[in-house]
Amino acid sequence: MMTMSSSSSTTSGCLSVEETSEDHLLPITLAAEELKLALNKEATEEELNKAINRCKDLVLECENISTERKWLVRHLIELRLRLQECKEAHYDPEHPRNKSSGASKRTVRGHHLLLQPFLKNTASKYCDHCTGAIWHLVQAWYKCEDCGYSCHHKCIAGIIRECAHVTISERGEYERNICPEEGLSAQQYQCAECKVVLPIAIGWSDNEVRRCDYTGMYYCSACHWGGSAIIPARLMHNWDFVPQPVSQASLQLLKITANRPLINLEKLNPRLFSLVHELDLVKRIRNGLNEMRKYISICRLAQEDHFLWKNSVTSHLIESPDLYSMQDLLDTNTGELPSKLLNLASVFLKHIKDDCEVCRGRGHLCQICSNDEVLFTFDDNVVICKICNSVLHKVCYFRKNNECPKCERLRIRHEKLTTYKYSDDDDNDDL
Repeated sequence: MMTMSSSSSTTSGCLSVEETSEDHLLPITLAAEELKLALNKEATEEELNKAINRCKDLVLECENISTERKWLVRHLIELRLRLQECKEAHYDPEHPRNKSSGASKRTVRGHHLLLQPFLKNTASKYCDHCTGAIWHLVQAWYKCEDCGYSCHHKCIAGIIRECAHVTISERGEYERNICPEEGLSAQQYQCAECKVVLPIAIGWSDNEVRRCDYTGMYYCSACHWGGSAIIPARLMHNWDFVPQPVSQASLQLLKITANRPLINLEKLNPRLFSLVHELDLVKRIRNGLNEMRKYISICRLAQEDHFLWKNSVTSHLIESPDLYSMQDLLDTNTGELPSKLLNLASVFLKHIKDDCEVCRGRGHLCQICSNDEVLFTFDDNVVICKICNSVLHKVCYFRKNNECPKCERLRIRHEKLTTYKYSDDDDNDDL
């Protein structure tokens, strides 16, 4: 789904892919407080406590909805995590690994960096900050537990890129527009992440300009390694699975969100279901599974046997039929997801209609034809009354001119009660 190649270029940090502004950098109005907020340095426990208290004071002084307050709240969380890690760090100071690296866990720009062990015979790895090779046997290096960001120990203080996990958690959705490009002039001819000046001369350059198809912004070769990925916006609008070039920050974001249900196709592009047969099939199967889950989730026998747990798939496939992950759509295109869901539906149907008396007892009988066939809400040949929730055969319902017999009985009963009430009132008036 995604590919990546390394690049040997100039040292670079990266800014968040989701933000075109500089929200993750220190706001200009707080520049005077930089030394008091323990930014990008190895701070002691005492210095961290002072920075936390100063950060609290500044939060109270800022306006409720402002760039400064947002930055301070996020930095306050980071400072508290660093303080906790400082207190919990127990390591042997004589160990050569710890002499060079300090604590085994660090929190920087939302990254939860974990010190990696010495490894032999591993694939080549490159630092996401300086793009240099990481030599596992001789260099201490860290990796983010959330987004996979890797860097040398010496590069920790210079990290600028926000953790992709934090970025997508705050935004909660993908970029919806296809390559929302604004041009180099909108970026002041600077890299969208590290702010290095980009060359505009045509031809070969040590720091060539590269565009990210996900953000539509331009990057230097240190922030854009030539990796590629399927773009959510192209998939949602055009059902396009062709990988496009993306920056390192975008690549990390798309990797960690591949299995997250962030796409509501029913809301964003409902016409796609009528054009893609496999997608329409998946939608119908998922709606049926969601109805079956209502029977099984309240079934005593299924609970005792842990039926849902034994036959579990990704929860959102059953519980949230309108939401899809990128991997779901990729599997739909290859035909893998429809096959998996059909197998699951057959298991659910067998339990409800054949194996379980409790679930079968919750079925319905058609009130029009009085047939002995037991109907369920997930059957294809039924219609559910929107007023009284009665389950009827589609053929019977259409034959009755879309009139529900139960609703008709309720209407007649209501009229009789109303008439009886008025007649009682008239008798009382006569008395």
